[in-house]
Amino acid sequence: MEYAESRTLLDRLPRFEVKPGLARINRLLERLGHPERSFPAVHVTGTNGKGSVVAMLSSVLQCAGYRVGRYTSPDLVGFLDRICIDGQWISEDAFSSIVERMAPELLAETDRPSQFEALTAVGLEHYRTGAVDIAVVEVGLGGRYDATNVITPVLTILTNVALDHTALLGSTAAEIAWEKAGIAKPGAPMLVGCLTLDVEAVVRRECTAVGAPLRAADVAVRSLGRAERVAVYDVEGVDLPRRVELPLLGIYQVENLRLALAGVLLLREQGWRIPEGAVREGLSSVAWPGRWEVVRETPTVILDGAHNVAAATVAAQAIVDWEPRRERRTLLLGILKDKDVAGVVRVLAPLFATIGIAASASPRALGVDELAGHVNQHAECCIRYDSVEEGVRDLLRRADPRDTILVTGSLTVVAEARRALGGG
Repeated sequence: MEYAESRTLLDRLPRFEVKPGLARINRLLERLGHPERSFPAVHVTGTNGKGSVVAMLSSVLQCAGYRVGRYTSPDLVGFLDRICIDGQWISEDAFSSIVERMAPELLAETDRPSQFEALTAVGLEHYRTGAVDIAVVEVGLGGRYDATNVITPVLTILTNVALDHTALLGSTAAEIAWEKAGIAKPGAPMLVGCLTLDVEAVVRRECTAVGAPLRAADVAVRSLGRAERVAVYDVEGVDLPRRVELPLLGIYQVENLRLALAGVLLLREQGWRIPEGAVREGLSSVAWPGRWEVVRETPTVILDGAHNVAAATVAAQAIVDWEPRRERRTLLLGILKDKDVAGVVRVLAPLFATIGIAASASPRALGVDELAGHVNQHAECCIRYDSVEEGVRDLLRRADPRDTILVTGSLTVVAEARRALGGG
C-alpha cells in the first residue's frame, strides 16, 4: 500500500465522532499482535499542559540514553508528527505498511474504528517494531475510554482538570476528573498537579480502587525570568539541576516543568537511570510547537494553542507579562464551535488594541460572523479575515516592529499560521 492510499483509507474513518469503549482499538491491536504489551509507558492526561509534559519527559529520557517513543495529538507540523521515536517522525513507508495490515478492520461494514483509534494503533506498532525502551503517551480525550488507555504504564500523570469537552466528558470538574483518573493502573504511581479538593477526592478514590499510589509533585520551581530565547528556572529537588533553561517560554510552563521533574524522580524510584545532566540537557533542548512559540521578531509573533477558558486565562497572564503595553498587543483569534467561545473571548479580547478573527479550515471551526458577535461585546471592533493566512499577512503588514501578535484559540489556527509563516 502506498502512503497516499493509506491516507485516503484513514480519511474515510470517522474523525470527529467519539465512540466510548476500547473494543475497536483492541480489535486493531489484536490484528497487529498486541504491540502495546511489548514496552512500558508513561501515560499523561489533563485538560491543559499534557503535551508539554510529554515533550519534556521524552526529551529527558532520550538524553538519558533511552530509545523513546512519543505519541501526541493533534498533529501540528505534519500529519505524521504525532508518532515519533527519538524525535523522528514515523516514515511514510512504515506508516502505510502498518495501515495495510489493519485494512480489514478499517474497512469493516459496522463499528469501524475512528481515525484516532487507527493512528493510536499505528503508533503502538511503530514503537514495538522500533524497539523503544519506553513510550511517553498523551491521552487524546479524557482518559478512561480513550484509545491510548490500552498501554501498560509505569507512571501516569494528571496535569490538571478544568471544564472542556463537557458534552463528552461531563458538565462538572468532578465528572471530568473521573474520566481522566480512568488511566490509573494497579501499582503504577499517579502523579497529579494542582487539583481542587473535590477533584482530588475523585482522583484519590479512583486510584485507591485500582491500587495506584497517588503522588504529588514534590519539587519546587521558581521562575527567574527570560534569557534570550529561553526561560530560566530555579529548582529545588533531590539530585535535580539547580538551574534549568527551558526553550518553552510561556509563564504557565512552570507547573508543567514541576510535573516533568517530579516524573523524573518517580521513574528513578523504579530503577530508570536518569542522570542530572540528562535532565538539564533534555529540558534545554526540548521543542514543542504551538505552545507559546515565538516564530518571528520585529514584530514578535507568538503562536499558542489556548483552546479553552483555562488555557486562555494563562495565555492572558502570559501576554501581559510578555508585553505590558496594551497598545502594542495584537490578537488573531479562531475557535472551534464546540468550545466555550464566550468564555475564551471574555478572557482575551479586552487585553488587545487590535483584534483579527478568522476560521481555520477545520469543519469544526466557528464562522467569523458568529465569532465577531462575541468579540464585539468586549472590543471596539475586530477585523474579519477569510482565512488564517490572510489574517497573519495583513496583521504583519499593519504592525509596528515593536508590536506583539498573539495567534491563538485552537491548534488548527496555530497550525495554519505556522504554515503561513513558513514554519511547517
